[in-house]
Amino acid sequence: MPPLFIALVIILVIHYFLAIATVYLVLKDMGLVKAVIPWNLIVLLIPLLGPAAYLIFRCFRKKK
Repeated sequence: MPPLFIALVIILVIHYFLAIATVYLVLKDMGLVKAVIPWNLIVLLIPLLGPAAYLIFRCFRKKK
């Protein structure tokens, strides 16, 4: 197997688990509102950077 294929598989497996955990946090933080839809699309469609973007946003967001 070419190394590029192995790296792609590893990245997608990591993204799968990271995306599930991040979507859980989005739903836990915001509930079921329309604001969740863009975050879900970003998290699920952009490998590794989507979940990282929400986790960074979550760190700097002001708590109520």
